[in-house]
Amino acid sequence: MKKFGLYSPGGHIYAVIKKGLIIMKITLLLILISTFNLLATDTYSQTARVSLNLNQISLKQTLKEIERSSEFYFLYNNELVDVERKVDINADNEQINTILDHLFANQDVKYAVYDRQIVISPINMPLPQEVQRKISGKVIDSSGGALPGVTVVVKGTTNGTITSANGNYLLSNIPDNATLQFSFVGMKSQDIAVGNKTAINVTLAEETVGIEEVVAIGYGTQKKESLTGAISNIVSKEIQTTSASSLAQKLSGKVVGLNIRQNNGEPGNFANSINIRGFGEPLYVIDGIARGGSADFQRLNSEDIESISILKDASAAIYGLNAANGVIIVTTKKGSSGKTKFTLATTSGFSTPTDIPAMANAAQYYEMRNDANINAGLAPFISKEELAKWKEGGPGYESTNWADETFRKYAVRREHNLSAQGGNDKVAYYVNAGAVDEGSILRSNDLNYNKFNFRSNLTAKLTKNLTANINITGFIDKKTEPVQGIFSIWRGTVSALPINTPYANDNPEYLRRVQDGQSMNPVAISQIDLTGYNERANTTLQTSIDLTYKVPFIDGLELKGVAAYDSRFETYKNLSKNFDLYDYKVEDDSYVPTSFNKPASIFNHFNNSHYLTIQAHAIYKTTIADKHNLGATVVYEQKDQAGRYASILKYYDFYTNDQIDQAGEKNASSSGNEWQVRSMSFLGRLNYDYMGKYLIEFAARYDGSYRYHPDVRWGLFPVITGGWRVSEENFMKEKVQWLSNLKIRGSYGTIGQDAGAPFQFVQGFSTTGGGRAEFVNGILTNGAATPSIVNEKLTWMESNIKDIGIDVGFFENKLSLTADLYQRDRTGLLAYRNVSLPNTFGGTLPQENLNSDRVRGMEFSFAYRNTIGELSYNVKGNINFARTMNVYIESAPFTSSWSKYRGGASNRWSDIVWTYNKIDQFQTNEEILNAPIQNGNLGNQREIPGDFKYEDLNGDGVIDGNDISPNFYNESPKTNFGFSLDATWKGFDLSVLFQGAANFTVRRTHAYTTMFWAEGNLPAYFMDRWHLADPYNPASEWIPGEWPASRANPNNIGMLYEESGVWRRSASYLRFKNIELGYSFKQAVLHKIGIDKIRVFSNMSNVYTWADQYVKPFDPESVSGSYAAGWNYPLSRTVNIGVSVDF
Repeated sequence: MKKFGLYSPGGHIYAVIKKGLIIMKITLLLILISTFNLLATDTYSQTARVSLNLNQISLKQTLKEIERSSEFYFLYNNELVDVERKVDINADNEQINTILDHLFANQDVKYAVYDRQIVISPINMPLPQEVQRKISGKVIDSSGGALPGVTVVVKGTTNGTITSANGNYLLSNIPDNATLQFSFVGMKSQDIAVGNKTAINVTLAEETVGIEEVVAIGYGTQKKESLTGAISNIVSKEIQTTSASSLAQKLSGKVVGLNIRQNNGEPGNFANSINIRGFGEPLYVIDGIARGGSADFQRLNSEDIESISILKDASAAIYGLNAANGVIIVTTKKGSSGKTKFTLATTSGFSTPTDIPAMANAAQYYEMRNDANINAGLAPFISKEELAKWKEGGPGYESTNWADETFRKYAVRREHNLSAQGGNDKVAYYVNAGAVDEGSILRSNDLNYNKFNFRSNLTAKLTKNLTANINITGFIDKKTEPVQGIFSIWRGTVSALPINTPYANDNPEYLRRVQDGQSMNPVAISQIDLTGYNERANTTLQTSIDLTYKVPFIDGLELKGVAAYDSRFETYKNLSKNFDLYDYKVEDDSYVPTSFNKPASIFNHFNNSHYLTIQAHAIYKTTIADKHNLGATVVYEQKDQAGRYASILKYYDFYTNDQIDQAGEKNASSSGNEWQVRSMSFLGRLNYDYMGKYLIEFAARYDGSYRYHPDVRWGLFPVITGGWRVSEENFMKEKVQWLSNLKIRGSYGTIGQDAGAPFQFVQGFSTTGGGRAEFVNGILTNGAATPSIVNEKLTWMESNIKDIGIDVGFFENKLSLTADLYQRDRTGLLAYRNVSLPNTFGGTLPQENLNSDRVRGMEFSFAYRNTIGELSYNVKGNINFARTMNVYIESAPFTSSWSKYRGGASNRWSDIVWTYNKIDQFQTNEEILNAPIQNGNLGNQREIPGDFKYEDLNGDGVIDGNDISPNFYNESPKTNFGFSLDATWKGFDLSVLFQGAANFTVRRTHAYTTMFWAEGNLPAYFMDRWHLADPYNPASEWIPGEWPASRANPNNIGMLYEESGVWRRSASYLRFKNIELGYSFKQAVLHKIGIDKIRVFSNMSNVYTWADQYVKPFDPESVSGSYAAGWNYPLSRTVNIGVSVDF
């Protein structure tokens, strides 16, 4: 037998039970603590052999090493068993009992082996059987699953036990007035007074310390309780309750002050506008490095994310460059000590448009088109008999629904992820690979998005004081679409007349030439094989390495070096093929082609960029006299960015294939350039608090930018924040015990933003803008333009941000409230002075720091969590309101108070839209004759009953530009809000989210708001119109409707389409955003097949929306798009099913 050495100096007891290991792995039989002295006879424990050679290693690490090298795992209470004592072990192929006998020789400890499970306990448990009282019960987690291994102790004694595999426990010898303490690593402990109870069942909630309560801040982390800035945080579990390709959509409505709007639903577009508190798009920091923009952030795999912090006030100043709009900090998952845990997650679903405005069918089109002719004094468009046939819809009179012909009812989306997480006390790792495949509603199946992503995060303890983190991540994605894009395709489904068909003579071999309303046959242009394609591909690699050294001779001092290198390679390819559409000639049964996109062309664009970030940190934390907590951080940061791009365009003599070399050389063109950007920064932060009650933080950043003259190149941007934890005062603790947290905080600071064209301080000739001259016959030479006026004073734009907030918690923080008031003042915004100079000035002026603006806002959030029996639930809500004012806008002098009122922008809210006040609709021709003049010299001769009547604000009898007033908000929401409910019961979990926005409007144009725009179709809602009782009898009476009488001639519409509340509508909405229901199977069943956990779930997003009845079919969240026409890919209602397996 090998010799064993054992050294036990006594030591401090630390928590050692690994939550994930115990919850996921212990599903076999455990017995009550009173039978721990029995020996196990299971086969594995008898046959397994273990070899160890360890010197001066803690018992805790020794047990971990046994777990690592075998299938054994240990269960013990770290409060009752000393696992920090040092041991020497030298064993060669020994049985586990032999090793344990020597480990616990001469110790007041015993063990019991049950196959692969080993329970360690004090030798004096259980107590003698002289029972005074007995208490029994069951302990479960928030999902309803039994919790084995929970320590149940009579508080203040050593009388305790551990729950069985079914979560049951039994305690004897319970004194009067006893309190039971339930504890389990990774769960929140509970103390419950026994009273007269004989049975106590307990639900333990997950411990959030280390995740929710430790928040990522600029260049570090901080406990939430000691934060003095306005910082919000969301963790992985909350993010994952929504299924979407864009990370932004998974956050929508969940974080106060983070305002997200989905502009359209096109796959691969990542068309979400993201802003913090109405400031604008934030800076994105991923694992400590500022990276990419909104599109890159939205592409992140949510499975990789541990938490996201949002810096909303002057605390963002620590990030300096371009952090004035706030900062989003993403922390990805890291490895953890323990056996490797694999997780396979897969989701499949389908999506349908939330709504689409119905277009007029053939009968409706002809009926309204007939009205338009008659209302204009013309002959009917078609006869009464012909109209009746279209209404009947018989053979030859079928109506075409262009949306149905072009789009299918649903699109399919699939997402798969496989991750591995594990490690030991030296190396920990997290790796993940994922794939997304997202289709569209095009029947051609030619609009698709695919993405593959991977991540590897490795943490290695190189020496006792030196730790390395190596992160490598990347993604490859590609989007393919028809060459004319969804804008033209959607326009075709809206404007193409329903009396036409997709195929000439209904022959599917000949696509019909349809060009109604400036559109083209949408069935044709949605096909890549016919018309060509656009293809965007992106390959991104992000890497970083950091080394952290704990200085051994200065307690609390860490030195850290960071290097990050990112590269991106983007390609864009456009193939525009010539194609034919056909007209059918009945007389000779022939198909006449018309060619489009001739000549065919091919365009390739390449963009290659590189980003290098270097950081050096010095971090110091200490506590003086157990009362004064001091922290300091100093960082040097340098960023180097460079890239190049090139493009080439060629035309085909005749199309062969989609390769540049196959196109011709005639009229070929190319372009390209290179760029380089560099910045340098020094920053520091000093934190101090007294006993956790009085908090103050100073920070400053000194930034340098290449853009500006050396004299103004550098900027210093300071910030100060402070807080008072009133609830920590003795007078509050003693008298207001139900108030668990009360903190008043405030911040004030300045943040710089470098913007503007670089090198404006350098005078020189330009090779563009100088015209062209023919010095040699047939050859044009570019001229050089004279130097523009220089500006040596162009410098940083500055944002001054103020915030005051309060955090309140009640009843052990079961109910928490947060409220903030804030203001941001920006100065030095860029503008050109030529707007205030006479047009006789001949020079080209440079940009200057002239304008300024202000954002004011408030926000409020609340959260309530509770457990009732086996039901645990969490209710949260948030709301944010913000408006922007132009403090100063450079402009020409005003000639009168009226011109200033109408044209002035300074000291005004910038979100106002001026419109006419629509007060009614004309009821009779007599009313029209007596009304104020609406069409200048033409009087009111273009108006007819049903047309809109506007208010004559100045009372001059004329309706013109002098009668408009500021009546509406613009199209950016001023208010954003969300409300969520999360609940668990037994194995079930439920998540519900409502989200919305208010105080904004929408105004669409073209076919959606103009009858027969460009001789195209019109929405079906225009059927509810003023019309003659007998459209073929102009003398018949008018029948009122919501909309004016039909008109087709744009020159005969009067003031029908002027800006007013008719066409500009409130887009405020409340959306049932998401619901998810999941179930986690019992662990005892799964363990038999080698699986630790299975969760199945189903969810639905964009379930239902409440909004203005006119706006709702367009979906109020989506934007109007190009030309405000509304020809966008719609937002979608998505249904998913998924499964997550841990093994």
